Amino acid sequence: MRMKTWTKNNQNGFTAMELLIAILVFLIVAAVSTPFMLGAIQDYRLRGAAWQVVGDLRLARQKSVASGRKYRLWFHHNGAASDRNSYKIQRLLGVDWTAGPTEDDPSHPIYLQQPGSPTYVMIDSTTSTPADGKIYFSATGTVSNYGTMILVDSRGKRYDVIINSVGRVRVVKQF
Repeated sequence: MRMKTWTKNNQNGFTAMELLIAILVFLIVAAVSTPFMLGAIQDYRLRGAAWQVVGDLRLARQKSVASGRKYRLWFHHNGAASDRNSYKIQRLLGVDWTAGPTEDDPSHPIYLQQPGSPTYVMIDSTTSTPADGKIYFSATGTVSNYGTMILVDSRGKRYDVIINSVGRVRVVKQF
């Protein structure tokens, strides 16, 4: 009687060469798609910063109407001496803005994005209006110093945050 030797000719699994080819294809796809993903992330951050400004403008208007006090947003553009690319929401405690006093609400500046990152969002100082960067809300919610705040990124893409005299705020994408 002859004894059978058992050998497995159909082995399951991958060879080292097949694994190497799969890893190589994955790395090529990742290298090709990375610039597109970085651009999408930059677009998302710029759009998010624009809508953050819109939300805070609307909030300041609502607070001025609800409290019966004057509010303003004070933008510090990318060329400001301190707190670059930030803004403050301030409430007037006195009679007028020149005499004061004011109170920051919240107590710290709101930064669009910290400087130094590759997707840096900036408040454009050359084309934004009003020139002094201050938008005032009366106790009735109307705006006395209205205009357009322009947000740009490092690639030159921009969003315009537009506020009119009655306090309506809108965003326009400028690509």
